[in-house]
Amino acid sequence: MEEKYYSIGEVAKLTNISIQTLRYYDQIDLFKPSHVDQKSNYRYYKESQLYYLDIIKSLKFIGTSLEEIKAAQQFTPAQLLAFLVQQESVIESRINQLYDIQQSLFKTKKQMEEQLAINVINEVYIKTEEEERILTIQTKDLTPNYIPNTYYSSLMKTLEMENSFLSSRYGCIYPFVKSDSLDDIHYSHIFTPLLTKRYFAKLPADMDVTTIPAGRYVCIAFIFTKEAYLKQYQKLYTYIEDNHLHVAPYVYEIFMPSNYSPNKEDEFIVDLKVQLL
Repeated sequence: MEEKYYSIGEVAKLTNISIQTLRYYDQIDLFKPSHVDQKSNYRYYKESQLYYLDIIKSLKFIGTSLEEIKAAQQFTPAQLLAFLVQQESVIESRINQLYDIQQSLFKTKKQMEEQLAINVINEVYIKTEEEERILTIQTKDLTPNYIPNTYYSSLMKTLEMENSFLSSRYGCIYPFVKSDSLDDIHYSHIFTPLLTKRYFAKLPADMDVTTIPAGRYVCIAFIFTKEAYLKQYQKLYTYIEDNHLHVAPYVYEIFMPSNYSPNKEDEFIVDLKVQLL
């Protein structure tokens, strides 16, 4: 039985591959026509060739480069199997990366929703929160008056080295004590929320992955200035003392940008929260 031939236009329609792409595959010796008319220069392909084009499409779909596909065409069945196992591993890695991206987007969206939900400014309120993973770095003798950028840079560098995602939020942890000035507030840790569940293989000695526990929190939010910080912290402290609330012995301070434009003046919302026990 005589084998059927297809023109390049017919192959393009049958395989949903453009004529330009088929011509390019011919130029790089990836998929060549079975016959080229010397007078018209028309390309013709045998029906049996379409099987190999399906393989090219499948490998290209999973992200295999044309150079790798071309090399794979010379493999023995055993070599091709090993190559496909390798490609499977590459795909698994990409799936995990996409999952991390999805988790990052979900957490970032949730953070934005929580920030927009703060409709009480300069007043104490109570809210329930889910557990949140954070990357912390130990600090010494730091107060809200001054925090060197080296601490934030260290957190950022660690996240980048671990191929993790960066959050736009930062925070600090300090003891819940009566304070008459900002110099009475001494940070024990600076932290940034973690946007994925990624495991950290190795951390510097002064860093750790921990959590802000789930639970009910007594909170106060305000636009950051040094003057406002002390006033609002004292308001939060007085509320807890006056209402005889049993709370954890430390404060979580969250810094959130109120705008993301480089053309606007920096402005941050601070949310101070203490867990109810």
